[in-house]
Amino acid sequence: MPKEYACRKCHALTNGRICPICHSTDLSPNWSGLVIIINVKESQIAKALNITTPGRYALKVT
Repeated sequence: MPKEYACRKCHALTNGRICPICHSTDLSPNWSGLVIIINVKESQIAKALNITTPGRYALKVT
């Protein structure tokens, strides 16, 4: 299974070397917690975390 990286800027998870959400290359293999956002308009969690695009996100990135 490939290692997943979390973007330090927007916390999106990816298997690649570029963030699929903000296109940053500042990624970290050290992250914890996982939230999957499907409907950003209805999600209270997405609003609290300022997430505007559906996807998989880390809760904490170091």
